[in-house]
Amino acid sequence: MIRRLAACLVFTGCLCTEVWAQTPARRTPAESSVPVWLPRGAFLGTSLGKGAVVPEARLQWQLDFFHHFEDTLAVLIEPTVRHAVSWPARFEEAPGTLTSLRAYSLLFAVGYTSQQRSGWQWGFQLGTGPMWYTARMTGSGKSQESYWVGQLDGRARIGYRFGSIGLGAAVGYGDPYNYKRASLSRPYLGGLQLGVYADWR
Repeated sequence: MIRRLAACLVFTGCLCTEVWAQTPARRTPAESSVPVWLPRGAFLGTSLGKGAVVPEARLQWQLDFFHHFEDTLAVLIEPTVRHAVSWPARFEEAPGTLTSLRAYSLLFAVGYTSQQRSGWQWGFQLGTGPMWYTARMTGSGKSQESYWVGQLDGRARIGYRFGSIGLGAAVGYGDPYNYKRASLSRPYLGGLQLGVYADWR
């Protein structure tokens, strides 16, 4: 019995070696020319929430932990700056109006990217992190707000790689959590995200 098992294993090993030798050259993942301590991507977009238009800019640090052929999984770190440029004339549930709104966040995410041989690429990410926002208002019981909250954020993207740089469009959704219900400006943070991205890792 043992001799038959040993012979079977040797025969199978020989077949595997032969098949491997006949297989076309395997592709190996390309090493990034950008060090891990430098940003490897950026995103410019706009959040649309409750009638507010809030442009945002992000840099992205990417720490790859799995890379196999076209597929890459990475830990992403995204510092983000937002500044509202438009909002409704009055608050929905209170008197007064918003005069300015700014937000700063640091998001930690897990992202997936598929890089096809044709040059097309697509991917998605999901993350969370702290966000600090400040707002000024008139005609209400308070003149300003300043709060720390959490931010949940997800985004999908599709684009094309031109040489060492990938460019494309992205759509996502973000929403604060752990917020104070008394906040008047919170409804204008988050919402649908639309924008463009660049990836040069």
